[in-house]
Amino acid sequence: MEPAFSSLSGYFVAILLLQITVLTSEQFTVSSSRNHHVVMVGSQAELSCRLSPPQNAQLMQVGWFRDPHSQMIYLYEDGEEHPGEGVQNYTNRTVFLKDALEEGKITLQIYNVTAFDGGQYRCFFKDGHTYEEGIVDLRVAAVGLDVQINVQVLNTEGFVVECTSGGWFPQAQMAWKDSSGNVIPHSSKSYSQDGAGLLHLKMTILLKNNTHGPVTCCFYNPVTGQEKRAGIVIPDILFKSEYMSLMSHKISYPWIYLSIVVALLFLRIKVAQNIRCVHLVFQCLPFLMYIGILPIYLQFRKRVSVSDDLFLLYSIWTDDLCIILGILMLFFTLLTFVLLYTLKGIVI
Repeated sequence: MEPAFSSLSGYFVAILLLQITVLTSEQFTVSSSRNHHVVMVGSQAELSCRLSPPQNAQLMQVGWFRDPHSQMIYLYEDGEEHPGEGVQNYTNRTVFLKDALEEGKITLQIYNVTAFDGGQYRCFFKDGHTYEEGIVDLRVAAVGLDVQINVQVLNTEGFVVECTSGGWFPQAQMAWKDSSGNVIPHSSKSYSQDGAGLLHLKMTILLKNNTHGPVTCCFYNPVTGQEKRAGIVIPDILFKSEYMSLMSHKISYPWIYLSIVVALLFLRIKVAQNIRCVHLVFQCLPFLMYIGILPIYLQFRKRVSVSDDLFLLYSIWTDDLCIILGILMLFFTLLTFVLLYTLKGIVI
C-alpha cells in the first residue's frame, strides 16, 4: 500500500506546483515610469512600460499603439518585430527597445517629435489569456520666436499696437500689461496654424490719450511655464492733441491732392478745346496721378516694427517724403492750370 500512496501523493504535489506556476505567470500589472512626458518639438521622446512584479516577457506578445485611433506602432511577437502598417507619421522616426524584455520592460523612442505626436500612448503585455496595458501621456510643447510689435497711427483717438509671435504649441496665453502689471483689455486676438502644427499668434490693442508709461506684450506657454515678452514706450508727445491732429491732417492731404487731379480731368473736358492743350494734359496726367497715389501708399506702408533699429529714421523719412511729394504735386497742378489758360489765350 505504501508505493501506491507515494505515487498518489507525488501526483497531487505536481498538480499543486503547476497551479502555483500558472497563477504566478498570469498575475501581473503594467506600470509606466512616468504618466506624463513633456518634450519639446524637434527633440526625442522615450516612453517606457514594465511588468509588476518584474518577470521575463520574451515569450509574451508586447507592443505599443496610439490612442484614440488604436494605431499600432510596434508589435513584438514570437521573437520578431512588426512595425505598424499605415502609420506614416512614425516612419523612420521610432525605435522599439527590447533589451530589457527579460526584466519585463519595453521602451519606445520617438525622434524629431512634432506637434502632432502629442496624446496618449498605450503599451500592452499579453501572455496566453492574460492581457494588461498601461497608458503614457505625451505632451508636446514649443516656445515661439521673438515677439514683434507694430504701431499704426489710427486717428485722433489713439494708436493701434499689434503684437505677433510665431512657432508656439500649444496655444500660448496672450496678454497686454501696463507698467503696473495690470492687464490691458485687447481689441482682437487671432491665430493661424502652419503645416508643422505650430501656431502663429497676433493680438492688438488701442492705446488712447489717457495711456501713460510703457506697455508690455506677453506670451506664456502653459505646458512648460516659459514666457516671452516685449515692451514699448511711446513718447508722450505722440498723445498730444496737436500732434494727433497733425497726423490726421497729413493722412487726408493725399486724398485732397487726388481730388484736385480728378477736378483737373473734368476741367480739361470742358475748357481745353485745343488739341495741344489736350495733349499737354495727357502728358502730365500720369505723373500727377503717380505723385497723388504714392503718398497714400506710404501712409499705409508706414507700419514698421518698433524692434527695427531704424524705426525712428524710417518714420521721419516717410513723413518728409510725403511732404515733398505733396509739394511737388501741388506745384505741377498749378503749373498745368497756368499752361492750360495760357494756351487757351494764345489760341483765342
